[in-house]
Amino acid sequence: MITQSIAAPNPDRIQSRYNAMLNALRRANYRITPQRMAVCHFLAETRTHPTPSEIYHAVKEQFPTMSRATVYNTVAVLKELGEIIELPAGGSAGVRYETDITPHVNLTCLRCGRIFDVPLERLDDILQAIAERTQFQVNSFHIEGYGVCPDCQEA
Repeated sequence: MITQSIAAPNPDRIQSRYNAMLNALRRANYRITPQRMAVCHFLAETRTHPTPSEIYHAVKEQFPTMSRATVYNTVAVLKELGEIIELPAGGSAGVRYETDITPHVNLTCLRCGRIFDVPLERLDDILQAIAERTQFQVNSFHIEGYGVCPDCQEA
């Protein structure tokens, strides 16, 4: 499954997400090892919704002796801390991780499997309305849409 974002990459957002993940680990009293830093950096800069295996293979280039357990443990902690969101991947992929925890829409193509992130400013208005009506504190919010992407429509 290929994933991508419609929004352009933003170096400030990447650094902010990376720092947020490391700070969350520090606040929870986890050691900040070079391997954890590499996993966090990959998650902060990725434009995809990676599986644990994809994370492992990307970071293993930098740390050839790193175990899969390091990746699984790190993503489990980041998920618990609210820094990433676990998404069902379907098929044999197991799970994927949503690394952009800002309000946005995920569009999944039912033919090719690509996932597109679509940021919408109006989602902030929806979150505010939810908070005003329910007093519920929403920590993360995204909308899932399913259909056929423009590339698959042409094919």
